[in-house]
Amino acid sequence: MDVLLVSLVPEVAEIRALVESAGHRVADLIVQRRAAPHPQTFVGRGKLEEVRARVDRGDVQAVVLNGDLRPSMHYALEQALGVECYDRLRVLLELFAQRAATREAQLQVELALLRYEVPLLREWIHEADVGERPGFMAGGEQRVDAYYETVKRRIKKIRDDLATIRRERDLRRSLRKDRGFHLVSLAGYANAGKSSLLNALTGERVLVEGRMFSTLSTTTRALPDARRRILLTDTVGFVDGVPFWMAEAFQATLEEIFEADLILLLIEASDPEAEILRKVRLAARTLLPRVREETVLPVLTKTDLVPADELGRKADLLRDEEFHRPPLAISTTSGEGLPELRAHLLAAFAYPHELHLVLPQGPGTEGRLHWLHEHADVVTVVHHADRVEAVVRCRAQDLAAVEGLGRVVLRRDALTP
Repeated sequence: MDVLLVSLVPEVAEIRALVESAGHRVADLIVQRRAAPHPQTFVGRGKLEEVRARVDRGDVQAVVLNGDLRPSMHYALEQALGVECYDRLRVLLELFAQRAATREAQLQVELALLRYEVPLLREWIHEADVGERPGFMAGGEQRVDAYYETVKRRIKKIRDDLATIRRERDLRRSLRKDRGFHLVSLAGYANAGKSSLLNALTGERVLVEGRMFSTLSTTTRALPDARRRILLTDTVGFVDGVPFWMAEAFQATLEEIFEADLILLLIEASDPEAEILRKVRLAARTLLPRVREETVLPVLTKTDLVPADELGRKADLLRDEEFHRPPLAISTTSGEGLPELRAHLLAAFAYPHELHLVLPQGPGTEGRLHWLHEHADVVTVVHHADRVEAVVRCRAQDLAAVEGLGRVVLRRDALTP
């Protein structure tokens, strides 16, 4: 679909990327510099005539406005222009709908779409008794007011279904932690390289695209060849200017970030410094105080695109920002920094206690060994006729339970990998 892009600022790279990621083509751009949108029509009256004249040429099927439209503005614009008008949120939602591959993602997107449409429905009901609006949520001939009641019932059903999915996910996450798994979430702005990093660290082939929001639902994979059980989760990208109700629709996915033991916050090193600061501050608003500051590790990605001196300046910039930690610098293209990142992950989850245990041979010995394999890092096991000797490493919270399984011959604390 060819669209006309209308903006109040000349910087349109992000909205253009969103439109193109949704599969549309920006046929033309009209910019009106003004401090705030016109309260009725987003642009001023004179500029609205210019937009109408451009639409009347017949080669664009929709108008995309780089901002958020109130329902009254949306109604007035579509009445004046005679084509569908999308604001930034509507483009985002269309993009999400195209990317939703799992049942959870589809439910989240449907909920967000319905929440977006309800105020528009109210406005159309208020302004006119509309029997049909072409293209309006595929309503066909169904009356808008009847559809509004259907929407409210559907929203309740989706919320109930998502609550069930959230409980199931909470249970899986709790079981993983109980079994000694460590959870690492890859977070960051849309298109920061999260899926590429997941593939580089785990050897998987998760979908990677140059378009925004190729990941909408979470993907979890184990870090291979690690004695400790470390799970990496690819999550949906952050995006600025999202209202509370839209973030609420994706709450179940965001909880994978909030409940992680460590969050790798990915930031594109190739971004200008002002853009880096904007994205880091958005991440801070999203994460803090839901997570502890020390659990967030900034990671500069795509470093192969940046000269060394520029990379150093941007690393210094991040060190002084919200999370107050020097970032790791990596490139999934060249492999630079990946060994250091992997080493950091292993060090972050080092089991601090090593014990040499002697277990008596008997009917319960195999059960005890099984428990150790489930909850600790079993380094060696030697079977004797009357006993089993095991060297294990464990977490502080499991120390008492491990010591209760047998006789402790030797114990060392504060281990590092």
